Amino acid sequence: MSLFEILLLRLIVSNGLPFTFVENEETIAIFQFIAPGIKLPKRKAISGRVLKKSSEALQENIIKVAKDDQDGVTATFDGWTNVKTEQLLGVVIMTSEGRPYVWKAADISSERETHVEIMEKTEAMITELEEKSINVCAVVTDSAGAYAAAR
Repeated sequence: MSLFEILLLRLIVSNGLPFTFVENEETIAIFQFIAPGIKLPKRKAISGRVLKKSSEALQENIIKVAKDDQDGVTATFDGWTNVKTEQLLGVVIMTSEGRPYVWKAADISSERETHVEIMEKTEAMITELEEKSINVCAVVTDSAGAYAAAR
């Protein structure tokens, strides 16, 4: 994966563009104007190989930063419904310096949303963080009924 592919992926994601952006005639024309002879990767390469490698590198960086936090991290849990009406449970870890890192989101649509299920998911995610040698010193949830009861 080249630096150019990483930067192109960041451009696409930060501007909310579809991956087909790289196959658009106008996109190709402007890149040809700026750097004649440049060959843009296909959308399948960007949405597949490049996205996967970038995601893995980002996850590794988050783990390293969290591991290196001497004071431990805070795990914040929140539930929401996405545009596909799927129920999600998300985790953001905050370093002791206040830096947020999105850790994970789990689809809990097929499960009942009671405090018991929420506690199981929460414990599983905390265990996963601890298995990666990340010290979790606090857990924060929203005030929704099941989350408050799980707390």
